[in-house]
Amino acid sequence: MSLLADVLTASRRNLIAAPVLLAGAAVAVALGVAGTHYWPGTRSLPMWGFSAPQIFKAYLSSLVLVFIVGQLLTAVWIYRFHAPKPVHVYHRLFGALAFGLSLPVAFYCLYTFGFQIGHEVRPRVVVHSLAGVACYGAFASKMLTLRLKRTPNWLLPVLGGLVFTSFVLAWLLASLWWFRTVGFAR
Repeated sequence: MSLLADVLTASRRNLIAAPVLLAGAAVAVALGVAGTHYWPGTRSLPMWGFSAPQIFKAYLSSLVLVFIVGQLLTAVWIYRFHAPKPVHVYHRLFGALAFGLSLPVAFYCLYTFGFQIGHEVRPRVVVHSLAGVACYGAFASKMLTLRLKRTPNWLLPVLGGLVFTSFVLAWLLASLWWFRTVGFAR
């Protein structure tokens, strides 16, 4: 009887994952749709001392990458080694800083450059656009998972991994590409 109860409990927990994942997908789609209403180069935004918005985005997203790597390392510590309480605090701090600093980057991406897909757009730009909105969709699902009770044990680490992977992919295709193509000038 306990095996059946365990299976039913696991099934119920896995069912909770579906609406959480759908909510994240809705966030990603909404951002993509909103971004399609802006055509690249039609808006100007403050550049905060940088000579171009791409440079501002490249440097700020590189800082975000540092915090995301910090969050990944603290997450591994928390999940694998029963980390002391300060590690949990640092994990949350890294996450809050990464999210907060990523918002101007995302805003500039969507508002200044738009969500670019289509046959005339370079594949690098298409994948960057998809990775960017996927990152925020995964983040929304991750935040929901943290607030809900009785979610499957696999859901939080998978969503954290999706946030990390999608952000790193977006960074590689935009910031690293920019630094390698244009250089490190401000």
